[in-house]
Amino acid sequence: MKRKSINITVGTDLKANGGIATVLNVLKDGDFFDRWNVVLLSTHIDNRRFFGLLRVFAFARSLLMIIYYHLFFDVGLVHVHASLKWSFLRKAIVIRLVKFLGGRVILHLHSGGFSEFYENECSERQQEKIRDIFNLSDRVIVLSSQWLSWVRGIVLQQDKVEVVYNAVPDLHLSRKDADRNVILFLGKLSESKGVGDLIEAFSLVLERFPEARLILGGNGDVDYYRKQVKAKGLERNVVFLGWVTGEEKLAWLQRAGVYTLPSYHEGFPMGVLEAMSAGIPVVASTAGGIPDAITDGEEGLLIEAGDRLALAECLSSLIADSTLSNAYAKAAKNKFTHNFSPASVFPCLDGIYESILS
Repeated sequence: MKRKSINITVGTDLKANGGIATVLNVLKDGDFFDRWNVVLLSTHIDNRRFFGLLRVFAFARSLLMIIYYHLFFDVGLVHVHASLKWSFLRKAIVIRLVKFLGGRVILHLHSGGFSEFYENECSERQQEKIRDIFNLSDRVIVLSSQWLSWVRGIVLQQDKVEVVYNAVPDLHLSRKDADRNVILFLGKLSESKGVGDLIEAFSLVLERFPEARLILGGNGDVDYYRKQVKAKGLERNVVFLGWVTGEEKLAWLQRAGVYTLPSYHEGFPMGVLEAMSAGIPVVASTAGGIPDAITDGEEGLLIEAGDRLALAECLSSLIADSTLSNAYAKAAKNKFTHNFSPASVFPCLDGIYESILS
């Protein structure tokens, strides 16, 4: 009897926070998983109960399921979504297992800090093992042109590395109640995301626009940044939302006048894409793949990470000039539609799947 044909996607749990889970949910909610008969295996869950044993169980189960599917199904390929550190270690084990079973692998790299991790935190032996994983993979997907150059510099077969942008749903939100005084940040509250710089820059914005509000949506070092806000006397103007999803996130995307992400390290941030899709002007740093999405002075404004004065000036300029703000938002929405919507990104993945499976 002919065995059923499937493809396997390996990543984090769909209910987890972060970029990989967001990407997987976009693929699942679109028609991509259905069209390619994808089975999703989670190597990581956020659940920390029972001293982390549930996480160990989830990873072990995913390895056993990979063996099972290769024994009893016709597996076309295994699409592995990886970040850095422990995420990459787990996925390296998965990739070696799949290649041992004679399978084909796509390594999809998501982390914006991978080069720093590789160069500054790994020994020469660890770097060699990382290169082995890249070279074992049949195809390597990165999120931006910046990462394309870097990864091609450490692999033997450069033409197997390709850029595929992240996609988010095409949002059609009413912006009639948008408030240009509302500055929105969504993501992990950390120094790598530039949150400390943002709070400092916002204090300068308030000198010109005392009604401005900074909305910080995300988990992370919340208590640390609450103390920073209190020390600067900004409690009335800064709101901490915690991690926001679903209708609450959409409500803030409808209301925000400016979206900002002054990160030091990025892959290809989903929040910037969501802002572009929602028609919100963006002020962001030049980290990672952000310049692939936002061209300075065309779809938004870009600053160098850590430049607080430039960040404050850019935020202030969009609060002050609604005509400029609307022009950036319109250009960003147009670029999103043609480059970062599911209708644009899914065909790129289709091409890679077809190439490998043929």
